[in-house]
Amino acid sequence: MIIAFGVACGGDSESEPPPLSACETGSNPNVNFTASFTDLDDIDHIEPLGEVQAFHNYSAHSYVFIKAGVTEVPVYAPADMDLINVTDDGADFGLMFRASCEVVLRFGHITNPITSIRNLATNQGISMFEGQPPTLLQVSAGELIGTTSGTVQAKSFDFGVYHSERPQTFVNNERFHPVETFRYSSCPYDYYSGALRNQMYDLFGPKPLAQPLDCRGPRGVTGTIAGPWFDTEEVFSTPYFGQTEFSPLVVATALNGTVKIIRGTEPNVYRIDLGAASYADPEQVTSEHCYELSTGGYFYLQLQPDGTLHVVRETVGSCPSEFPTSGFTVYYR
Repeated sequence: MIIAFGVACGGDSESEPPPLSACETGSNPNVNFTASFTDLDDIDHIEPLGEVQAFHNYSAHSYVFIKAGVTEVPVYAPADMDLINVTDDGADFGLMFRASCEVVLRFGHITNPITSIRNLATNQGISMFEGQPPTLLQVSAGELIGTTSGTVQAKSFDFGVYHSERPQTFVNNERFHPVETFRYSSCPYDYYSGALRNQMYDLFGPKPLAQPLDCRGPRGVTGTIAGPWFDTEEVFSTPYFGQTEFSPLVVATALNGTVKIIRGTEPNVYRIDLGAASYADPEQVTSEHCYELSTGGYFYLQLQPDGTLHVVRETVGSCPSEFPTSGFTVYYR
C-alpha cells in the first residue's frame, strides 16, 4: 500500500531536526494523544511499524485492518491538531495533520473525509517539516474527521506519526534518512497512555503472536540476515527507486512468526510459516540458511565476513546440501 503523499528529503544534518521557524501550531515535543483514532471494537488487528509489504523496504506507518463484518469505521482526531495537507488520488484520501511543530500525523486510505476536509483536497504532496506548511483547518481531540472502508484489497487504512526530534536508527542510516517518512517515523500508539494504549497494543497482529508484543520499527539486525538489503554498494544521497524507497530484498518476521521475503518491485510476498521444515527466525541466522517455499523453489542466503549477503533464488527444486559456488546475487546494507 502506498499513500499518495509526496516523499521529500529530510535535513542534511544527522543530528539536527528541521527548522520550526514557520510553524503555526506551537512547539511541544511531548504530545499526548487523548482520544482513540477510531472505534477499536470494529478493528480486526493492527500491524505496527516495519511490517513487510510488497514494494516496501520499510513500513513507516501502521496498518489498521477493519473487521470483515464492518462496512466502514469512523476516524477521529487523537489530539488537538491542525490540518496541513489533503491529497485525493481518485480512490481515497490522504490526510496530514500537525499536533505540534515536532509531531505530524498521517492517515492514508480514508474513503470519506468530512466535507470541510474533502473540499481542501489537492493532488500535491508536501514535506511534513521543511517549510512548515500553513494550517488549513483546526480540529479538536475526539472530533470526527471522516469515515473509511479502507483499501479494496486488504480492507485496511494507514495511521502514521512522525517526530522531527526523534529520528529512527537503521543499520545504514544513509540508505533511509533521505526519506522523511522513514527518518522520522515513530509508533503512533506510544503517544497514548494507560488503558487506551494497552487496548491498542492488544490489537497488534496478525495473531496468534509468536514474536514479542512490540511496535517494532527498522527490521535490520547487524550480523544477521534480517532486514533490508540493497543490490548496489553505492548509497544515493537522494531518494531513488530501487535504493532508498524500495529495496531489492527484505527478510523479516511478522508478529505471528511468519518469515516474509520480498524482492524489489515483485508483487509477491514469499512466506515461510512458523513450524515449516525450513523455518528459521532471520534475526537468529548469523551464517547461512535456506528457506524452501510452499509455492516452489527456495531462497538460500549466506552472510559473508565482509557484511554482504549472497543470495540464490530458484523457482523450482529443493534446498541444496551446500551453498552454490555461482549464480548468486550480492547484496549490501
